[in-house]
Amino acid sequence: MAVTEVEALVVGGGQAGLAMSEHLSKLGVPHLVLERHRIAERWRSERWDSLVANGPAWHDRFPGMTFSGIDQDGFATKNQIVDYFLAYAKRIAAPIRCGVEVTALAAKADGAGFRAETPNDVIEARNVVIATGPFQRPIIPPVLPADSSIE
Repeated sequence: MAVTEVEALVVGGGQAGLAMSEHLSKLGVPHLVLERHRIAERWRSERWDSLVANGPAWHDRFPGMTFSGIDQDGFATKNQIVDYFLAYAKRIAAPIRCGVEVTALAAKADGAGFRAETPNDVIEARNVVIATGPFQRPIIPPVLPADSSIE
Protein backbone atom coordinates (compact mmCIF):
# COMPACT_ATOMS: atom_id res chain seq x y z
CA MET A 1 0.00 0.00 0.00
CA ALA A 2 1.38 3.43 -0.95
CA VAL A 3 2.43 5.74 1.89
CA THR A 4 2.05 9.51 1.65
CA GLU A 5 3.86 11.69 4.16
CA VAL A 6 2.59 15.13 5.12
CA GLU A 7 3.22 17.54 7.98
CA ALA A 8 -0.48 17.85 8.86
CA LEU A 9 -3.56 15.84 7.97
CA VAL A 10 -7.02 17.36 8.31
CA VAL A 11 -9.86 14.83 8.40
CA GLY A 12 -13.08 16.48 7.24
CA GLY A 13 -13.88 18.88 4.41
CA GLY A 14 -16.59 20.96 5.99
CA GLN A 15 -16.41 24.39 7.62
CA ALA A 16 -13.83 23.47 10.27
CA GLY A 17 -11.63 21.48 7.90
CA LEU A 18 -11.58 24.20 5.27
CA ALA A 19 -10.88 26.92 7.83
CA MET A 20 -8.02 24.85 9.23
CA SER A 21 -6.65 24.38 5.72
CA GLU A 22 -6.56 28.13 5.18
CA HIS A 23 -4.72 28.71 8.46
CA LEU A 24 -2.21 25.93 7.78
CA SER A 25 -1.55 27.36 4.31
CA LYS A 26 -0.99 30.84 5.73
CA LEU A 27 1.53 29.33 8.17
CA GLY A 28 3.28 27.49 5.35
CA VAL A 29 2.46 24.07 6.80
CA PRO A 30 2.24 21.35 4.14
CA HIS A 31 -1.04 19.55 4.66
CA LEU A 32 -3.76 17.43 3.14
CA VAL A 33 -7.52 17.51 3.75
CA LEU A 34 -9.49 14.26 3.41
CA GLU A 35 -13.27 14.25 2.99
CA ARG A 36 -15.09 10.93 2.89
CA HIS A 37 -17.79 12.25 0.57
CA ARG A 38 -17.98 15.77 -0.92
CA ILE A 39 -17.16 19.18 0.49
CA ALA A 40 -19.97 20.22 2.87
CA GLU A 41 -21.61 16.80 2.63
CA ARG A 42 -23.58 17.14 5.86
CA TRP A 43 -25.17 20.33 4.49
CA ARG A 44 -25.86 18.60 1.17
CA SER A 45 -27.45 15.36 2.31
CA GLU A 46 -27.76 15.13 6.09
CA ARG A 47 -29.90 18.17 6.84
CA TRP A 48 -33.49 19.09 6.08
CA ASP A 49 -34.20 21.16 2.96
CA SER A 50 -35.41 24.24 4.84
CA LEU A 51 -32.32 24.52 7.05
CA VAL A 52 -30.63 27.91 7.16
CA ALA A 53 -27.45 29.10 8.86
CA ASN A 54 -27.61 29.78 12.60
CA GLY A 55 -26.53 33.39 12.22
CA PRO A 56 -26.76 36.20 9.69
CA ALA A 57 -24.49 36.12 6.63
CA TRP A 58 -22.25 38.91 7.95
CA HIS A 59 -21.49 36.69 10.96
CA ASP A 60 -21.53 33.10 9.67
CA ARG A 61 -18.75 33.43 7.14
CA PHE A 62 -15.09 32.74 6.59
CA PRO A 63 -12.66 35.61 7.17
CA GLY A 64 -12.24 37.73 4.06
CA MET A 65 -15.13 36.19 2.11
CA THR A 66 -18.71 37.39 2.23
CA PHE A 67 -21.76 35.56 0.96
CA SER A 68 -22.89 36.80 -2.42
CA GLY A 69 -26.46 37.07 -3.61
CA ILE A 70 -28.03 37.47 -0.17
CA ASP A 71 -28.61 40.34 2.23
CA GLN A 72 -25.77 40.28 4.76
CA ASP A 73 -28.39 40.43 7.54
CA GLY A 74 -30.16 37.41 6.02
CA PHE A 75 -29.64 33.74 6.77
CA ALA A 76 -28.01 31.58 4.09
CA THR A 77 -29.95 28.54 2.91
CA LYS A 78 -28.38 25.11 2.89
CA ASN A 79 -27.71 25.33 -0.86
CA GLN A 80 -26.12 28.77 -0.46
CA ILE A 81 -23.91 27.33 2.29
CA VAL A 82 -22.78 24.47 0.04
CA ASP A 83 -22.00 26.87 -2.82
CA TYR A 84 -20.14 29.14 -0.41
CA PHE A 85 -18.01 26.28 0.96
CA LEU A 86 -17.15 25.14 -2.58
CA ALA A 87 -16.16 28.67 -3.60
CA TYR A 88 -14.08 29.05 -0.45
CA ALA A 89 -12.23 25.76 -1.00
CA LYS A 90 -11.43 26.90 -4.54
CA ARG A 91 -10.38 30.38 -3.40
CA ILE A 92 -7.90 29.05 -0.83
CA ALA A 93 -6.78 26.21 -3.14
CA ALA A 94 -7.42 23.69 -0.36
CA PRO A 95 -5.40 20.51 -0.94
CA ILE A 96 -8.48 18.34 -0.53
CA ARG A 97 -9.17 14.79 -1.61
CA CYS A 98 -12.87 14.02 -1.76
CA GLY A 99 -14.26 10.50 -1.66
CA VAL A 100 -11.52 9.32 0.70
CA GLU A 101 -12.59 7.87 4.03
CA VAL A 102 -10.16 7.48 6.90
CA THR A 103 -10.82 3.98 8.18
CA ALA A 104 -8.19 3.90 10.93
CA LEU A 105 -6.02 6.39 12.77
CA ALA A 106 -3.32 5.54 15.29
CA ALA A 107 -0.20 7.00 16.78
CA LYS A 108 2.89 5.71 15.01
CA ALA A 109 4.83 3.08 16.92
CA ASP A 110 7.86 5.36 17.21
CA GLY A 111 5.69 8.15 18.63
CA ALA A 112 6.59 10.54 15.80
CA GLY A 113 3.13 11.39 14.51
CA PHE A 114 0.19 9.43 13.25
CA ARG A 115 -0.73 6.84 10.65
CA ALA A 116 -4.06 7.17 8.87
CA GLU A 117 -5.42 4.36 6.74
CA THR A 118 -7.79 4.77 3.83
CA PRO A 119 -9.11 2.06 1.51
CA ASN A 120 -6.40 2.93 -1.04
CA ASP A 121 -3.38 4.19 0.85
CA VAL A 122 -1.71 5.14 4.11
CA ILE A 123 -0.98 8.72 5.15
CA GLU A 124 1.61 9.46 7.78
CA ALA A 125 1.39 12.89 9.39
CA ARG A 126 3.22 14.61 12.19
CA ASN A 127 -0.04 16.31 13.21
CA VAL A 128 -3.71 15.42 12.72
CA VAL A 129 -6.78 17.62 13.02
CA ILE A 130 -10.13 15.86 13.33
CA ALA A 131 -12.68 18.22 11.81
CA THR A 132 -15.67 15.93 11.46
CA GLY A 133 -19.24 15.93 12.55
CA PRO A 134 -21.51 18.33 14.35
CA PHE A 135 -20.22 20.17 17.39
CA GLN A 136 -22.86 19.17 19.91
CA ARG A 137 -20.81 16.44 21.58
CA PRO A 138 -17.01 16.41 21.83
CA ILE A 139 -15.25 13.20 20.95
CA ILE A 140 -11.76 12.72 22.30
CA PRO A 141 -10.10 9.91 20.34
CA PRO A 142 -8.18 7.21 22.18
CA VAL A 143 -4.93 8.23 20.43
CA LEU A 144 -4.36 10.71 23.28
CA PRO A 145 -2.81 9.38 26.47
CA ALA A 146 -5.34 9.06 29.30
CA ASP A 147 -3.30 11.50 31.42
CA SER A 148 -3.16 14.13 28.66
CA SER A 149 -4.17 17.65 29.60
CA ILE A 150 -5.80 18.13 26.18
CA GLU A 151 -9.56 18.59 26.36
